[in-house]
Amino acid sequence: MKKKLVAFNINTLEEAKGIILETKIYKIKPILYFKYYMLSGFGAEYVLNFQKILISKFGKSSFKLFIDCGFDSSLCIRMAIKKIEYLKLRGNSIILKKIRDITDKNRVLLNPSFNIVDCRNIKNINLKIKKIYSRNKK
Repeated sequence: MKKKLVAFNINTLEEAKGIILETKIYKIKPILYFKYYMLSGFGAEYVLNFQKILISKFGKSSFKLFIDCGFDSSLCIRMAIKKIEYLKLRGNSIILKKIRDITDKNRVLLNPSFNIVDCRNIKNINLKIKKIYSRNKK
């Protein structure tokens, strides 16, 4: 049985840095998850700038992003063109099929299945990550 990947729900740069540093111990690339309300509030540029800051600090291969686009198909297309690795979109099957063609062309995964761990406002992130990955090794 294949285990589901884990995505970490975050709000701040500090939370992202903590998760990346902790998962390096386990030699795992963390998947950072942004809920739709973050993008609707701050805009798509927020996530793209967030990504640039993390790439400059840790390198491109040290993390992946998972963005919830809600019902906003234009936001999903924009993120696919920017090659954000994982996108979540809700909508009817016709729209999803058309956007899936765009995401396939850009090698982006649309609507993947992840276990999402809420890491917002957690003081000791290393204990949470230790608990998750020590359980997976059994």
